[in-house]
Amino acid sequence: MLCASSEEEYTKVHNFKSVKQIWDTLAVTYDGTSQVERNKLILFTHKYELFIMEEGEDTQSMFGHFQTILNKLRSSGRTYDNYAQIEIFLRSLSKKWRPQITTLRAS
Repeated sequence: MLCASSEEEYTKVHNFKSVKQIWDTLAVTYDGTSQVERNKLILFTHKYELFIMEEGEDTQSMFGHFQTILNKLRSSGRTYDNYAQIEIFLRSLSKKWRPQITTLRAS
């Protein structure tokens, strides 16, 4: 395991006596603890649920921003169906991008 490590990784773990100690240290370094992962999931769920179009943002960059949040959620094991994603995205559009609804008056 040490032979496959970079110099930086090696300096962190070279004094450890067991492979388990090495593995646990490297896992925390690169993957984070379960608490960190849980906090990331909470953060990105919150960003998803409260997603809005930023002022001055166009729809293309908004979509990219939205996809980044969805990708982070997927990597944490959380997925949403396409209908929920579309609903959130359309709800998040600024007034400029929303369709104008006109009411018809009976004559």
